[in-house]
Amino acid sequence: MALAESGCAGGEGAGGRAPPATLMLLAGLPMLAGAWLLLSSDLVLSHEMTWDFLYNIAGAWHLQNGHILHVDFHEPLGALNFELTWLGFALLGPTPFAVIAGSVMVAAGVFFSAALAAMRRLPLWPAVLFVLFAGLLTLMPANVGDKPNAYSFAMAYNRYGWSLLSVLALIFFLPPSRSVGDDRLDLVNAIAVLVALYYLKITYFAAGLLFLGVAGAISPHVRARLPYWAIAAGLVLVNAFAPWNYDYYFDILQAANAGAVRNSLSFHLNNFFAHAEGYAPYAAALALAVWMYARGLAPARLPLAITTILAVGVLVLSQNHQSHGLPVAIVAAFLLYDQIRGRSALAAPALLAAMAFPLFSIGTSAFSLASYHLRAGHVELLQVVNHTRLKGLAVPLERPGLLAAFADGGQTNHALLNWARARRPRWELSPGEYVETLLEAAALLQDGRHPAGAIVVLDQVNPLPFMLGWPPPRGGTLWSGPAAAILPASNVFADANYVLIPKFSTYGAWTDRAQLEYRGYLAQNFPIRESSQSWVLLSRQEAPRLESLERVRREAVGTTTPPAAMPIR
Repeated sequence: MALAESGCAGGEGAGGRAPPATLMLLAGLPMLAGAWLLLSSDLVLSHEMTWDFLYNIAGAWHLQNGHILHVDFHEPLGALNFELTWLGFALLGPTPFAVIAGSVMVAAGVFFSAALAAMRRLPLWPAVLFVLFAGLLTLMPANVGDKPNAYSFAMAYNRYGWSLLSVLALIFFLPPSRSVGDDRLDLVNAIAVLVALYYLKITYFAAGLLFLGVAGAISPHVRARLPYWAIAAGLVLVNAFAPWNYDYYFDILQAANAGAVRNSLSFHLNNFFAHAEGYAPYAAALALAVWMYARGLAPARLPLAITTILAVGVLVLSQNHQSHGLPVAIVAAFLLYDQIRGRSALAAPALLAAMAFPLFSIGTSAFSLASYHLRAGHVELLQVVNHTRLKGLAVPLERPGLLAAFADGGQTNHALLNWARARRPRWELSPGEYVETLLEAAALLQDGRHPAGAIVVLDQVNPLPFMLGWPPPRGGTLWSGPAAAILPASNVFADANYVLIPKFSTYGAWTDRAQLEYRGYLAQNFPIRESSQSWVLLSRQEAPRLESLERVRREAVGTTTPPAAMPIR
């Protein structure tokens, strides 16, 4: 296949592209250092949203037990999210470190994909920056839009999605050089990225298809090989709508019907204007592209491409559980770079300004990785789990807080607890308190009186089967937070031997709703066996009823003594 015509006069598509071996070396060494910073730590840190971190492990544990996503358990995300951790289980065993192993695997894939795209389009140092921007983002142990030290590994699929979407944007909107490689590299690369995005999260897949559609209209190198790109898109879509993915679509539609689509304009506008200064540089890049086009310094496709990248990025952001951050917009800097270089005496400062975008992103990822590694070495500042299969998980060491103030169970404390809940309706446990309740539940079930069996937990996440090494139940949802569908009780509890109801849920609204929806079924099929400080245990096995479920429910939302913030180590 002959190479597509590239570039316009004045530098786009010119020579001087990155030598592949040198690019791999210069970008590969920092990537290896980043992976080492994660893998060499003896602990897995979770400073925020620990339940979201355990959600990934819970999904992989289903796969480890032979369950099929969207059939045996339900979740609107794609299977790739959990297959990565499942592969981590194969490498490291069932341990929290498997999540990090999955991140490193993604980083390796993104590294090669970004390098293949960049080496055909950019000179050496900009190519190195692009590869590091995309690769280190996948390794960063914090969410996009969060502080670099908000270690969580939660919603890692968003970091993966932004990185892969950036690779597609570069392939579709920046023409390759005639002197490097073959157009078939781009076709294979783009197909692989689109398929990965499809099984990662459907919104990123849709964004990638939008990029391809616009590129077919405005990018000469895509138009020149339009039949091949049409075949590539067709193959991807045939897989997407194939019968083996019908269950995936069913879970997506279930989530959409339950309210997962975020369509509140005021909500999005508030988030945008709360972080307007972060988006201002991207608006400035678009304004510069429009000015260059008006002055005849760039083709119309430059502002059109940047507009597309920003618009599609904002659409993806609107459906993410992140308040701000638009990593894909950094590709606009590389488009501007390719147009500016070599044009005038102002080129050098303009190029430096353009490269500030990826440099700052790389700096953020590097700082997050380095600070994570250093923090993991300060065990005295951490509460470390040293038993169950959560061994090695570390959360911040906390002083006794609000929950501990109610530990004596006095009436004054109960009244104060109810007042605090009224003032703060969404009462969330800290990571330390949450892990402590999980260890309490594990101890409750491992005390020798309860044989191994499938456990359903009426909370956002159910990591207890993984913690105990017991089989997970079939039929339920993996994530039961806001906008989660309430499935029929006959599906959720058909495979269950035990039901655990938290007295302090990570999302009380769903727990309360589930208790109301399933109250009749549980009363008939799951007598209450016992009640601990943080949990109510129900079991199919014959056992005397401790008390009515309605009384327990009232206590769980009103006057139950909360758990003390005890050390985990």
